[in-house]
Amino acid sequence: MPSAPEDRRLKKLERKYRREAARKKRARLLRSYLPYAALLLAAAALAGFLILRRDSGRRTPPPADDLSIYVLDVGQGDAILLRSAGHAALIDAGEYDQGIRIARQIRALGIRKLDYIINSHPHADHIGGMQTVLREIPADTVILPEIADALLPTTPSFLHALDAARECGVPVRTAVCGEKLPLGNAEIELLCTDNAQFEDLNNCSLACAVRYGTFTFFTAGDLEEAGEQAMLQAGLVPQVTVLKVSHHGSTTSTSEAFLAAADPKEAVISVGAGNDYGHPAESTLRRLYGAVGESHHIYRTDLDGNILFTTDGSTCRVQTHCQLDGG
Repeated sequence: MPSAPEDRRLKKLERKYRREAARKKRARLLRSYLPYAALLLAAAALAGFLILRRDSGRRTPPPADDLSIYVLDVGQGDAILLRSAGHAALIDAGEYDQGIRIARQIRALGIRKLDYIINSHPHADHIGGMQTVLREIPADTVILPEIADALLPTTPSFLHALDAARECGVPVRTAVCGEKLPLGNAEIELLCTDNAQFEDLNNCSLACAVRYGTFTFFTAGDLEEAGEQAMLQAGLVPQVTVLKVSHHGSTTSTSEAFLAAADPKEAVISVGAGNDYGHPAESTLRRLYGAVGESHHIYRTDLDGNILFTTDGSTCRVQTHCQLDGG
């Protein structure tokens, strides 16, 4: 029988052995569960990333008094939604198949009526969706560019838009050049020259300068260099904060002379991903880089989705991949 000191030594060794055995057991368990733990951590990290990405497009809505400009991703076409202090307007409406999507996005923003629906020019990628928007969202008036009789289209997209306006009781009128339309705290100035000098609809595009305080957003449909030159000669090109690049960034628009006069701080291109036209053209992008100084100030719907510009009249905030619940 061991002595008392020997008994204490044996018990101490036994405790040490048990602790070591327990440590080794925990180590074996940890090694066996490590792959699963790594998977769980990776899954948690991915979930966090997806939540942040989702929430990046669902930020707090802009203050109601600000001017919000949504350049909607409608593929190879144009659709621009304006909103300020409880008033709203739509400039162009993409192709026919985009009409219901645009209407749902308008409703998702809580907009129940449009003060104006403005068409830059009656090509299908700018007016095609208008018939659906008119049937889905009440509007006060439709404004079209002044176009010579010889150029007036007889396309289904144009005629169906006129039919929808008539059926819905929405008055249609041509733009008055220089007219300023109130829109909440902002205003839309309609800018155009004598379209009788042009033989194509692109150069008949109605331009809009949207102003709030010192901020100016400029859009001119598919205006090409000849139309830009006419506007320059008439002194109608303002200095702008954000330029919506004409004709989806084609080589025939956004000339150096026009950019020098407009002097934009930001530019946005409404363009379809993988389109057959090669838009935006590399030469146009180079001119834009030279004008705005940095490529990260050039936004594109094919890369950035819906793009929201918000201004309080002095500062401008930009949000890309802006998710609208109805879209």
